[in-house]
Amino acid sequence: MRKPAHYWICYFAACTVVLMAMGWLTIKAIELDRAEALARRQADLEEAVGRALWRMDVKLMPHLAREAARPYAVYRSLLNTTDAKGNAGESPQLSPLLTDRSEFVVVNYQVEPGDLWSSPQAPAEAMYRLACDNGASALEMAACTSALGNLQALISYDELAESLPTESSPARDAFGNARLLRNSMIDIEDIAQAENADQNQQLQQRITSSPDRGNGRSSRSNDYINRDAAMNSYAQEAVSQQLPMLQAFNASNRESVIEGVSQPLWIGEQLVLARRVDVGEKVVIQGCWLDWPKLQANLVDEVRDVLPDATLEPVLDSSRAQIGRMLATLPVQLVATLPTSTTASWSAMQVSLAIAWTCVLIAAFAAGVLLHGVLSLSERRGAFVSAVTHELRTPLTTFRMYSEMLAKDMVPDKAKRQSYLDTLRVEADRLSHLVENVLSYAKLERGPQRPSREELSVADILDRTGERLADRARQAEMQLVIDATDDARESTIKTDPAAVEQILFNLVDNACKYAARAKDRRVHLAVSNDAKKLRFQVRDHGPGISPREAKALFRPFSKSVDEAAHSAPGVGLGLALCQRLAPDLGGRLEWIPTDEAGAMFQLTLPK
Repeated sequence: MRKPAHYWICYFAACTVVLMAMGWLTIKAIELDRAEALARRQADLEEAVGRALWRMDVKLMPHLAREAARPYAVYRSLLNTTDAKGNAGESPQLSPLLTDRSEFVVVNYQVEPGDLWSSPQAPAEAMYRLACDNGASALEMAACTSALGNLQALISYDELAESLPTESSPARDAFGNARLLRNSMIDIEDIAQAENADQNQQLQQRITSSPDRGNGRSSRSNDYINRDAAMNSYAQEAVSQQLPMLQAFNASNRESVIEGVSQPLWIGEQLVLARRVDVGEKVVIQGCWLDWPKLQANLVDEVRDVLPDATLEPVLDSSRAQIGRMLATLPVQLVATLPTSTTASWSAMQVSLAIAWTCVLIAAFAAGVLLHGVLSLSERRGAFVSAVTHELRTPLTTFRMYSEMLAKDMVPDKAKRQSYLDTLRVEADRLSHLVENVLSYAKLERGPQRPSREELSVADILDRTGERLADRARQAEMQLVIDATDDARESTIKTDPAAVEQILFNLVDNACKYAARAKDRRVHLAVSNDAKKLRFQVRDHGPGISPREAKALFRPFSKSVDEAAHSAPGVGLGLALCQRLAPDLGGRLEWIPTDEAGAMFQLTLPK
């Protein structure tokens, strides 16, 4: 038979393999769960970003479309008009920019070569009174005059000219409409090329069975195209609204004018809307200075419910721009962080893993307990066989030798023959006691027993067991001393007298074995009682019990053959049997440490 250590090594090795495999599966499952949660959060973020971009673009579209559709002539403070027949109007009119300025425009401007700046909202001194008489605000004109001076100090004609496209006539977008507004950072043609590249990439990914990543970019670029188309639709509508005024101004204007495409530009830290206008052989630049701080605050506030932590940042380099985050109206991109997880702290996957780990650990623990029980049972059986074999060999040898001598009449002396017979009787009692303990313990091992209880007095118990206990003491050449008060003798209890007798006999038997060499040859049986309990104390005057021995005192078959040979005969079953019998009677058996020599055991029973 293998040693128990071999079985434990195999058990721990199997547990290690299972736990390592379970740990690897857990790590991978958690990684997949986190990746899925991250993908869901990213999808939610992209959806929120899309909605936010549409909101901001829709908010800006009317303002930028109106500015992009402004006729060339309205950038003069005083306008000459004609009727439908080409006749001059009754009187010149003020530019609508004096009374119809957008809330997001600081000042409208026109700059000619040589950095000649002008604005219809900053009229010359000769026109100042006329403007005020026709509804213009003196405070606003003063503010616009100051703003124009500041803008002139920040931006030059050459900077604007270099940043604007060379095209001098409106281009056509993908829907066939004339484009009046163009985002200077990313154009529709660039997006179309990206779309074709995405389609080729998707085809290649399908061939190689790799994950498709083109759909996200394609959908974002399509969204950008749709917003750009909506912007230019607004511009076309603004042109149609200003058409009557445009026709009147054009009829009075004898110059050849070609208006270019308006586009927003970042010149340093300033955001301006600008376009080229070819006036004969001269190129002027018209547009407006946009109030970026106010725009930013309004746009962020517009999407506060969708993206609470959203911010806007200028796009100065188109190569670093994220098309899925850019506004179609301005060279600005939306910055939004990934939202924190709003799901419960334990996902379905984590709950499943926790249950699986709990089951695995319970199974491992149960297997360990079962293995421990099997090995303990195997060791106890081995110890039982070894101890019982030794205990049986001695009386059987004595029986065989003495019986043969008596059968062959080899003991003629009558006194000696009687001594042999007494020895045979003692050994028979010893063997009978051993068999009785073994059978009783085996019965308890099969399950709890229901003792047959009867009500009797302590005096009846002592009368029934006293003679047998005293006889066992005499066999060991010792004296049993019973100390019980009259009140204790008269007490009655309902118990199993056979079980009580067996417990007391085992305690006295142990006292006779281990105190056999003591000078004081007495074994004390004291009985005391109170209102609820009855106590039996068995005490001897032997060497006593050490703390190390007390740890294994009530363990079955705890005595080895070597210990039995050097201390006292027995298999180490008596005290274990007594401790198992006591709870069945509703009581408790315990070892009571004493300062005096000897060992004391106390059996407590309920009344």
